[in-house]
Amino acid sequence: MPKTERILNVMQRVYERQNFTVGELAEEFSVSYRTMLRYLHELSRLGVPLYANEGKNGGYSILTSRQKRERSEQTNETIQRIIKPRTLIVGLEMKLPFTAYYMSQTLKPRLWQELQNRMEEIPYIRHKTPNPLYIAAVLNRQPIYHYVAGFEVSTIRDMPERMVGLTLPTQEYAMYTHEGHSEREDTDQSYSYVLQLLKQRGLMPNPERYSLELRTTVHASKTQIYIPIT
Repeated sequence: MPKTERILNVMQRVYERQNFTVGELAEEFSVSYRTMLRYLHELSRLGVPLYANEGKNGGYSILTSRQKRERSEQTNETIQRIIKPRTLIVGLEMKLPFTAYYMSQTLKPRLWQELQNRMEEIPYIRHKTPNPLYIAAVLNRQPIYHYVAGFEVSTIRDMPERMVGLTLPTQEYAMYTHEGHSEREDTDQSYSYVLQLLKQRGLMPNPERYSLELRTTVHASKTQIYIPIT
């Protein structure tokens, strides 16, 4: 089936269902989660009023005219423009071909568990407390998916074995607080929602820079998502 025809079929199904998850539609159309997410992004760019509902039982829904007005009024409250100074990160990395993105869902929990077990090996952690802030840097572009799970540090020196250092320049970000499950599907839905808000405000994300995810614990119910903007 040609891609255009499939997207039109997805659009028809979206309007029929009104409420759904990416996984449900991916299974119904026999495509990957990532492919269905791209289809939904395309529908959003075409003007389909999709809204991502965060949380464990979240998914997507079609906004009514009243809901669209309410979301528009809330835009300035739910997303903030923040300039974050140069950020230094030390942690464990994962690099995968973009086409193997789904392998990351199995590998990430192991990455974070190892990071927790080896936290004391990392020198110069900024604002180190009994519960320091965990930070993930994500570069999600073809052909490579790059993910670094780590901590923000004051300097990159004396690197622990098999860890990497990452220096991010001063950057303006759109910051949004994701509330709900920390699994990738829920987080991706929040990313999609933020991208819609950016579009409404005439802002453009910068795919050449790393996005950031900050949380107080590995499985925290709140995650601050930072999307670089041009």
